[in-house]
Amino acid sequence: MSRPTVKEINYVDFKRILEQAAANGTRVEKSDKSRWSTYVTQNRVKEAGFSAYAKSHSESLKPVIVDEAGPSGGYYLYSERDEVCLKWIPRSD
Repeated sequence: MSRPTVKEINYVDFKRILEQAAANGTRVEKSDKSRWSTYVTQNRVKEAGFSAYAKSHSESLKPVIVDEAGPSGGYYLYSERDEVCLKWIPRSD
């Protein structure tokens, strides 16, 4: 069993992913508690650990989920101010 990893995503590419997700209805904000908790549980996202690690990249990170299959889907932390984006890559079993 491998460990989860964090990948830095090009901010311009991330903004495009986020716009497409909003248009497709696959963007999930933390305020949507039901969809949020389902995704986090199913993908075993360690929110606290990811957030603590990510603070070394930026203090103003916001979480968002793109709930779709494929390489664009996932749990992201991003900062518009610092133009930083990190993606949680779940471990493969």
